[in-house]
Amino acid sequence: MKSKKVVLPINKVKPGMKTAEVIFNNMGNIMLWDGVPLDSVTIERLKNIGIQEITVLIDEPRETEPDRNYDSPEIFASSYERDAEYTRNMFLAISSGMALDVNTANEIVDSVLEKSESHRNIIDSITKVKSIDEYTYYHSLNVSMLCMMIGQWLRLDEYHVRNLTQAGLLHDIGKVRIPAGILNKPGKLTEEEFEEMKRHSEYGYNMVKNIDDISPEVAKAILTHHEKEDGSGYPFGLTGDKLNLYSKVVTVADIFDAMTANRIYKSKDTPFKVFELMQHGSFGILDPVVLDVFLTNVTSYYIGAKVMLNTGETGVVVFMNKQNYSRPVVQVGDRYIDTSVSKFVRIKEFI
Repeated sequence: MKSKKVVLPINKVKPGMKTAEVIFNNMGNIMLWDGVPLDSVTIERLKNIGIQEITVLIDEPRETEPDRNYDSPEIFASSYERDAEYTRNMFLAISSGMALDVNTANEIVDSVLEKSESHRNIIDSITKVKSIDEYTYYHSLNVSMLCMMIGQWLRLDEYHVRNLTQAGLLHDIGKVRIPAGILNKPGKLTEEEFEEMKRHSEYGYNMVKNIDDISPEVAKAILTHHEKEDGSGYPFGLTGDKLNLYSKVVTVADIFDAMTANRIYKSKDTPFKVFELMQHGSFGILDPVVLDVFLTNVTSYYIGAKVMLNTGETGVVVFMNKQNYSRPVVQVGDRYIDTSVSKFVRIKEFI
């Protein structure tokens, strides 16, 4: 991302900005060199010694290519894969001992937000089979996109949608601290291994809690995205009244993507099976308002999907049943099969 030099009154300087020139005090002594990131404490000290204005570096908005049309599946797919690669590199840098590069994270968030009107391509990218070895990176990106869409469906303003997008991207960042032998174990974890795995939310929180460009609410969502409404989650067993909206949204997005993905220890479920589990098996676990908004909106994008039934027949989804999203109406040839009526016919897989 390009930056430009801007002279700002000290009261307009924000944490996260960098000095563009050396800052001197009234005696001519150097207070800060150029290129130094500013935090709230440093800004306050500059005010206290009488500094009226300073020159800082401001990130310029990335120019969107004129022909970049994210409604095009090809252009969307290319950008999506690039975002996944940036996410992978960000995770690998942290696992090698570096601090989280919040600028890289924000560039990925910017790219996700550019796709805010491309919901169908987002849904299509999430349902495609990904490499199991790359699960963590694709999952983080997918949850980020889902959080963005849920934020829009909840009619939140741009500030909260952006924060949700960032929270989704970083929700599993603490997994870089989990030993690979546990993270990639194909079999069931031992009790001790599971306890270590559960600490990833705390590890992630500790990585981001002191970063000025990450709000406390985003940090809390990273810490609590495995908590549940009834207090059955971790790490603290908090109930829904103790959780912020970001946490509730990330939880829904996290569960949906995790359940529709291939994992080392399980095969993916069809979205329709996941709809059933989320709609009828999550009472007291997921926030009902967030869940209802999610299911009401996301299911509409599966109308037109080509599916195979457990009878071996193939057809197209033509209607979603709001009482049971997992049992839509499927057109097979010139017949319409209402799977909510039949006890035996159901969707087996996408084709």
